[in-house]
Amino acid sequence: MMSHCRMNRLLPILAALVLSMPIAAVRANNSKPIVTSTVVLLNPVTLAGTHLAAGTYSVKADDSKVTVSSGGKVVAEAQVEWKDEHSKPRMSVIVTASGRVTEIHFGGKMRYVTIVG
Repeated sequence: MMSHCRMNRLLPILAALVLSMPIAAVRANNSKPIVTSTVVLLNPVTLAGTHLAAGTYSVKADDSKVTVSSGGKVVAEAQVEWKDEHSKPRMSVIVTASGRVTEIHFGGKMRYVTIVG
């Protein structure tokens, strides 16, 4: 069994470790990387059930969602998961299947998003 003297030295160290863990988690959540890009849709598509007409859109993605805007107004949002690219695409690309957005690849970035749901 540990002596009281040794326990008294160990307790402040353990307390400091436990208290520092939530601080690290808060910093990680507050430092959400935001990726922005402009994309041109040649055909109408849907994103998370929202119809997007052909046109030019601003796309922003953070840790958990992608936001699509037109004329400074948010027109669609969707939950995302990040995946690693095999190589950096030269331009941003929206991938669709059956008229639905399934992935968004960002020009010059080594990560892309898949739409959840």
